[in-house]
Amino acid sequence: MSDRTDRNYSDKYYNDKHTEELMQEFAAGFGGKILAAAPMAGYTSWRIGGAADWLLEPATPEDVAAVLELCARHRLPLVTIGRGTNLLVSDRGIAGVVMRIGEAFSAVEYLADNRVRVGAGALLATLSRETAARGLTGLEWACGIPGNIGGALMMNAGAYGSSIGELVTEVQVAAYTGTEKAKAGVRRLSADELNFSYRSGCLDALAGLSAVALEATLQLAPGDSAASLAQIRDTLAARAKSQPLEYPSAGSVFRNPAGSHAGYLIEQAGCKGMAVGGAQVSLKHGNFIINTDGARAADVLSLIEQVRAVVAEKSGYILETEVRLLGRAN
Repeated sequence: MSDRTDRNYSDKYYNDKHTEELMQEFAAGFGGKILAAAPMAGYTSWRIGGAADWLLEPATPEDVAAVLELCARHRLPLVTIGRGTNLLVSDRGIAGVVMRIGEAFSAVEYLADNRVRVGAGALLATLSRETAARGLTGLEWACGIPGNIGGALMMNAGAYGSSIGELVTEVQVAAYTGTEKAKAGVRRLSADELNFSYRSGCLDALAGLSAVALEATLQLAPGDSAASLAQIRDTLAARAKSQPLEYPSAGSVFRNPAGSHAGYLIEQAGCKGMAVGGAQVSLKHGNFIINTDGARAADVLSLIEQVRAVVAEKSGYILETEVRLLGRAN
């Protein structure tokens, strides 16, 4: 279905007494939160997903490095998430550890030369409005994107012909050090070390690094605050008319194929309104699958496959998903 899949199938020992004792010991030096059997529906914008065996929310960069080392040392499966706006979590949950980069990493610092240093947990839409209000231009396009900076870096989020990768000059990451991947530390990567492409983030190309973004420095430009805020108001009004913001969703489900737009292809194929269980292709926007009432991951996956099949039959285009699939196989 997509190359943005991170399945983990093993149920072995992750909730047994040994792992519980391990987490109790780890908590003594951990500054964040540790939750067992955390329902992931509460951590995703689709409001879908079974429980993660363990959910860890670090409070500092050192906490993030410590989680990387913990999982490497004890061979625990690890996935990293942000605000969960681009995720579909299996109904059977996620084996091992989910590390959530959240509010503790949401600081924003305004630097010289129109640069902004922002934590990976900060909301992209909020940053768009705040920078516009301060007379900085370059992020107006992001006013309606609900994810955080870390998620934007992961998928090179963009809209209206612009993307986050065009603005990034530096990224701070926590990453394994050495070939054994047993130790982890914090380092900074310059723009020359990053490689953004369409809906592919800066860390994707760093094979073997297993890096977690902690903050990014963005290069903006001086602008007219009133004009930027007016542009944002117009953009938000247009999105409210064309997108089903009143329902839980993950935003655009499919990537735009070369030479066309996924939403247009889905609409022309007559897929608007198609439904499986509580999941439905939005009547407002063909590239949104909404959770109308208690949708399961299995419903969404089935609907995705049906839409892909119809679009392929009617247009010849093979749609690929943008959303990241996590967890045990349904």
